[in-house]
Amino acid sequence: MYDDYLLLKVKAKGDSAEAIETALQELGALSCTLQDAMDTPIHEPEPGQAPLWPEVEITGMFAADADSALLSHLIERQVKGISGAEISVKKLQGQEWERVWMDDFAPMQISEALWVVPSFCDAPDPAAVNLMIDPGLAFGSGTHATTTLCLRWLAKQDLSDKVVYDYGCGSGILAVAAARLGATRVYAYDIDPQALTATLENAQRNHVADQIIICEKDSAVDRKVDVLVANILLRPLLDLTGRFAELLCEEGRLGLSGVLAEQAASLAAAYAQDFQHCETSMLDQWVLYSARKQDRIQSV
Repeated sequence: MYDDYLLLKVKAKGDSAEAIETALQELGALSCTLQDAMDTPIHEPEPGQAPLWPEVEITGMFAADADSALLSHLIERQVKGISGAEISVKKLQGQEWERVWMDDFAPMQISEALWVVPSFCDAPDPAAVNLMIDPGLAFGSGTHATTTLCLRWLAKQDLSDKVVYDYGCGSGILAVAAARLGATRVYAYDIDPQALTATLENAQRNHVADQIIICEKDSAVDRKVDVLVANILLRPLLDLTGRFAELLCEEGRLGLSGVLAEQAASLAAAYAQDFQHCETSMLDQWVLYSARKQDRIQSV
């Protein structure tokens, strides 16, 4: 038996999203979701930051008997600049809600032997490595180009008996993939507690929790790693050149994404001192930069 709901949707500028979400919660919303209103690309957020599109739709889900007219009026009063024209209301049956949510996601093939499969779907190729990942609050369900690039890169690496570091783990999809692809130990770090919770849940769902070490601080990773993958933003990637060089063993492999094509040259230049560039992969307007840690004595 499914409950019915009332959905109140507000379209607004990205910088108003937090105020609207807070107002909806204070008015008794059972949940709130944010989505892009203009189909604008956005990459994995910097750890600890929420992604904001220029135009956002914020949807509050209320009990079916909520007073939609009163809710709309209160939203207009509580959030400056919001008018009735930006607010829409819809009654939705529980079964329809669940079906719409599921219809938006389907198994996604990453490589010949790697798939991302929502838990409510059957794996198209049972013999492949199937990552059971559901869309959730933390970023990284495999559908964004940067996540896909990182997954493809990991699938090409020999991770057998390797130690991997997923820096800025989000949902943990990359950490889970590394563990399923043979890594014996995977460190997963994110400054966002919600991301760490999602990573642990996804590790448990994929039966690799024993291989994944959840790290609340980067300093918890106090050993050299064989492979490091980071899907964040350009600015922190530039700031982390020294830290990543410190963490990776000699000949260790590095995969960085969250970077637009026009930013790739800046990223490569920042890492040239300690890393030998291997390749740059592109999907849509996003790139993944991969490199190998080089012996600085030999490289002089």
